[in-house]
Amino acid sequence: MIFDKKILLLFFICLVFSVISYSQGEFETAREPDNYNMNSFGIKLNSNGFGGYYNFSKRINYRLRRFIEVEYNFVKDPKETKVVNSQFQSSTSRNFVYGKLISAHNLKFGYGYNRMIFEKRDKNSISIHLLGSVGASLIIGKPIYYEYFNLRDSIITYGKFDLDDLSNNDFIIGKGPVKMGFSEMKFYPGLYAKFGVAFDFSRDVMKSNVLEAGVVLDGFFRPVEIMAGNERNMILSLYVMYSFGQKYDALINREFRKEQRKNARKNKE
Repeated sequence: MIFDKKILLLFFICLVFSVISYSQGEFETAREPDNYNMNSFGIKLNSNGFGGYYNFSKRINYRLRRFIEVEYNFVKDPKETKVVNSQFQSSTSRNFVYGKLISAHNLKFGYGYNRMIFEKRDKNSISIHLLGSVGASLIIGKPIYYEYFNLRDSIITYGKFDLDDLSNNDFIIGKGPVKMGFSEMKFYPGLYAKFGVAFDFSRDVMKSNVLEAGVVLDGFFRPVEIMAGNERNMILSLYVMYSFGQKYDALINREFRKEQRKNARKNKE
């Protein structure tokens, strides 16, 4: 299934309204440390797939942070459509994406800045941030094998999709075993740039609960062909993401923070 941009927009609007419901409350008196670091983890819904996210940020001043980010994305082609070969019985034919050549797995490692443009005024209000990052992008492409019915010998064979042999493609039964193709993986290195807006609606100044939306442009040094006949060096996508994180005072050493967490757990018990 390809995630349509309209679905992303609807999902984003619904989440924004849920964030706004926190927008009124008592005045915030607690404050975060002057010098803090933060670890964040997130899940992404992209217009061309889905993924996971990690971010480590360091505070530069009250409104500005710099960060490094690592993410994984499963990338789909907009032309992907699942079909069933009606020439075969439903008991033997399975859903498959006709014409797909590779399963694309994208890794990103980047560096960026996060600027707060609207700070929290109340305990239950939100802060708004603009962020941008650039970095390295790598697609790992694992070839996809299909299960074919050999009409002449009445046996099952396995092979890749061949755009120049359409008559043979009429006898695809379904997708082949996942284990096939690992030894033939190809790598597509490139660069990416990302811009987004984030809404932090956490009630705890030492934690973050963030809804983020934005746009990503990937450029690869060699064309990526996920679907047969559709080579692309540039991939543009939209995303929405939910992430959560924990801030900690950068001046406090790691062992002391561990001891603090242990004591906090004991107090809860």
